[in-house]
Amino acid sequence: MGGLEVLSLEAGAGAARALLDRSVTGAVEVPRPPLDSLPYRDFVRALLGRQGFRLDFNRLAPDAALAMVSDQLLGPGAFARERELLAEDISALADFAGALVGARASVSVRTFFAPGDLVWHLDRVNDAAAFRLLWPLGRPAGMRVTPSDNIDVGLHRAYMRREYPLLCQLDTRVMRSGATVEALWAHRPEQLAAMTSGRFPFVRDPAEEYEVTPGAASIHRVETPTQPGTYHRSSWGNRHAPGLQVVITATAD
Repeated sequence: MGGLEVLSLEAGAGAARALLDRSVTGAVEVPRPPLDSLPYRDFVRALLGRQGFRLDFNRLAPDAALAMVSDQLLGPGAFARERELLAEDISALADFAGALVGARASVSVRTFFAPGDLVWHLDRVNDAAAFRLLWPLGRPAGMRVTPSDNIDVGLHRAYMRREYPLLCQLDTRVMRSGATVEALWAHRPEQLAAMTSGRFPFVRDPAEEYEVTPGAASIHRVETPTQPGTYHRSSWGNRHAPGLQVVITATAD
């Protein structure tokens, strides 16, 4: 099976896990309504109007976590009903992701753009099985995925050995200063051109890249000692509109 499969939440976690296990990309798309039609759109846009932030829910329930960040950024009690509705949707997605591995999923949200996400990469953990559900609200472009055999692994490893520390520094500088990638990496024209175009030397065939529909959620494999991961990257079109990104990670020993 190739490409990017589409699966509804109603199909259940069992159907999603079966698709993920046999897909060559290790990713599925989960359709979601566009932001303009969601009942908490004004709350999301208010959060997007604040300076970029990241919040790990840890052991907090989604409603408590959203209340905490909303009270701090928008004032006590702001958008109370809308944040409650958003928390319900996040809880449903977290339950779905957790059912993929039979364990409780962890949740975080962020509103800053990480330039390192523009480069093809794998998420990794040391657990036996792991999946990540991404739900971006207000992003103009979708995430891209590609099959593992479309990546020259040796070339990618060498590329990331050199670039990864620099990308981490770039992520931090963008988050803290708000400066643009173009300004911060003007002295690295080749690397900037790769980010802009999405053309990297270790990708064998650009036609084998698949885009998640903008606004949709997606689930992809996280690499573990016993499970291959999904190569993925963000799109250059998201750099000025990072959206509210809900990140749900489910892992199990």
